[in-house]
Amino acid sequence: MVFPLSERMSFVERLQNTLGFLVYSFVLPLEVSPPTPEVLDKFRRYGSFSSLDELALRSAMWFLTMDYIVDYPRPMMPNMVDIAGVTIKRSTTELPRDIKDFIDGARNGAVLMTFGTVLSKLPAHVVEKFSSAFGRLDGYRVLWRLDNSDDVRLPDNVMIAHWLPQSDILAHPSVKLFITHCGINGQYEAVFHAVPMIGFPVFGDQFYNARHLDHRGYGLSMSIHDFTADQLLANIRKILGDGSYEERVAKASQIFRSRVQSPVERATYWIEHICRFGDDHLRSAGNELALGSYLMLDVLAFIIFLLLIIILVTYMMLRFIVYKCRGRAISNNNSLLKKNE
Repeated sequence: MVFPLSERMSFVERLQNTLGFLVYSFVLPLEVSPPTPEVLDKFRRYGSFSSLDELALRSAMWFLTMDYIVDYPRPMMPNMVDIAGVTIKRSTTELPRDIKDFIDGARNGAVLMTFGTVLSKLPAHVVEKFSSAFGRLDGYRVLWRLDNSDDVRLPDNVMIAHWLPQSDILAHPSVKLFITHCGINGQYEAVFHAVPMIGFPVFGDQFYNARHLDHRGYGLSMSIHDFTADQLLANIRKILGDGSYEERVAKASQIFRSRVQSPVERATYWIEHICRFGDDHLRSAGNELALGSYLMLDVLAFIIFLLLIIILVTYMMLRFIVYKCRGRAISNNNSLLKKNE
């Protein structure tokens, strides 16, 4: 998930992904310090363990913040449960009056931009590029979570705040676009409320999440380090003017909402299930396999060794047959020569 790759990878991408897996499996664990006495004491009821990975393997249940409607389908064990969107609630809260009036006053609709708590402050030159693009959005208003400590001049159609009720704003029918850093929660909130996105990933899994927008057709991804106001404006107009983005994310929203259980209900059910029945019936012996056995390297080595033996034996037999045939041919030739003499 640290690489911006889709489920359909080229050879070079598969090579990159494999090398990343090997580094993650063999190199990174060497950099991780062993558990401290405080950690060992906190989890002493699980017995002794030499690493946090070993402790994690003993977990009764894995709750994953991913879902195939945004992420990619993958094989899962019974003790792995998708709870993506666990923070989402159907909006029943009235928006603050100033935000509601601002959105309702937009002739064509509103755009929400937020990069989360960590990235509420951006460099002045980046803020200027966003402002330049937003100022040319005729008929649209922009809600922006921004710490404008550099006092960059903002256009009249932009409203900034240090905090915004993100999910409730996305639920407003006049919100037509979400500009995001591709945090996982915000991405699922946008899909739940059927709002197309433009992603500006900054670090971590955000690049992987942004790749979903391009691959699924829920929006477009851009580089926060290398974009112009004109490029951003063109992409905004493309998404707002091309109904296919809205159609795809609306269908994804319908699928996401159609589940028998909500993410919270699903998590609650499995927690109660584990408390009631334990987890032995959900565990796979694959958790205890060494990497060589998991990748079937021992089986492949045996098969290759067996094939080499068969090839060697076949070669020796053919060589023996050829040798015998040649010896018989030479013997017959010598007999013929003696008769002729």
